[in-house]
Amino acid sequence: MMRISEEYIKFQPSTVGSSERSKWQWFENCLGALDGTHISVTVSAEERPRYRNRKGDISTNVLGVCAPDLRFIYVLPGWEGSASDARILRDALRRNNRFHVARDKYYLVDAGYTNGPEFLAPYRGTRYHLSEWSGNNRLENYEELFNLRHSIARNVVERGFGLLKKRWSILRTPSFFNIKTQVRIINACFVLHNFIRTEQANDPVLEVQDLEFLASVDHDISNHSTLEGNNAHDRIASVQVTDQWTNFRDTLAVEMFHNYQVQRGIINS
Repeated sequence: MMRISEEYIKFQPSTVGSSERSKWQWFENCLGALDGTHISVTVSAEERPRYRNRKGDISTNVLGVCAPDLRFIYVLPGWEGSASDARILRDALRRNNRFHVARDKYYLVDAGYTNGPEFLAPYRGTRYHLSEWSGNNRLENYEELFNLRHSIARNVVERGFGLLKKRWSILRTPSFFNIKTQVRIINACFVLHNFIRTEQANDPVLEVQDLEFLASVDHDISNHSTLEGNNAHDRIASVQVTDQWTNFRDTLAVEMFHNYQVQRGIINS
């Protein structure tokens, strides 16, 4: 599995289905979304402090970069659960087999990351997570509309993680192997995930199974509100903020809101 990992976990053009196209139509040149996820592991007593995350669980913090078609473009497992997302992203951008962002392209990130070139974050201090919209769909301004559409599209990485863990039960509970083998197992599961989505995308049985998995994953996500990314001390400053990139987000958000108002007859075109 390790030998073929580079063949399946890499950037490749993704085909967005008709049902998903509307989620991405506003984010031209966007390649997908990235985030971190914690996977439980077993380590020695001496290593537990390093692997204990903020919730008190023993885990490895895994960086995943997901394309709109739910295939993972880049994966970096192995970091201790106590490691911050900022540290892991910096490592991914600097190591030999580094995470590379193509010129003039970008990825969607949550509010815990800094808005800057190559990483488009939502507006802070404005409702964002899908669960926050439950029962109140009224949009007050362009920032809320941008955050809603950003959240719907960026949700692909959460769905990718959810589908991965739903399919491979070994990722839901810590195993008895040594930590090096556990990290390899995690990597192998990502490879198998991409293999299935690449090689058997038209398998009717698989399609039904994936739809069942995703329905369960989407239900879990919609009922789980995580506001940790809105805390100032969690903010990830791994990229340099620029006026040009801030203006890019503002221009895109204003354009979205104008189009939204025209479509609903609130204003004339």
